[in-house]
Formats: sequence, C-alpha cells, structure tokens
Amino acid sequence: MAQIFGDKLLMFHVSAVDSDSVANADDGTNLDLAAFPAKNISSIAAENNGSGLVYIYFQSGTKFEQGFGGSATEIMEQAFVRLTCTSGKEAAVVEDLWASMNSVSAGPVIKFDFVTSGYSQPVDNVTAAQVRRHITTHTIASDS
Repeated sequence: MAQIFGDKLLMFHVSAVDSDSVANADDGTNLDLAAFPAKNISSIAAENNGSGLVYIYFQSGTKFEQGFGGSATEIMEQAFVRLTCTSGKEAAVVEDLWASMNSVSAGPVIKFDFVTSGYSQPVDNVTAAQVRRHITTHTIASDS
C-alpha cells in the first residue's frame, strides 16, 4: 500500500534524549524528540529574520485537549516545529517537504535528525529545528 500524506509521520530529533529532556515546553527548551502525524498539519508559514524560518503547526499536538467545559476566552497554542533554513529558500523547503509527504519512496517516517553525525535531512536547506508543545493556556481579552 502506498504511504502518502495521511499515513506519514514527521519525526524531529533535535538533540540527544537524556535526563534533561522534557515532553512539553512553551519555549522549546530540552524538547529533544517529537513526532507528529502529517495529517495533523494545520498550516505552514515562513518568515526571515536573517535566517529562513519555516513554521509547521499541528492540531491535536499538545498534551491536553479542550474539554466540554472549555471557555472561548481560554486557548492553548498549537504545537509547532520551527525549521531554520538557508535564507531565501523558505518556499523551496515547503515545496520539498510537501513532495516528501506525498512520496511513496520516502517511506512512512520523514525524519529530521540533528543528532546523528552525517545524517542527510529529507528536505534540502534545513539546518536546525526547534519543537514547541505548549502547556500554558492564554486568555483572550476584549479591547472594549
């Protein structure tokens, strides 16, 4: 059976998993390994602050899910991965990622590995990654 978009898992091995590793971090610190189903991508965006940055946002990627009693003024940010890439190559990174997610030959796991020496990333021009899985809720305030 073909492994296409809905069947893919995006894995981000950012740093060695050790006693300092955590499963959730609003700032991404010590969140060393995470994986998300590609089908949970809600959006992809890019910016450039001297380095290219590509953000991949995931639905249902946080430790907690909204309950039935949830308030419209209390929200939790979506989990996301920020890929650092070569400046000016943001669009190429998004295109290559999309092609990998829809490729049968890429296999079921698209692994970004920044730990294994000599590992070739599945998408060209990506130099680093940071994962953020949020645990802090935010309150939306009205301007009035």
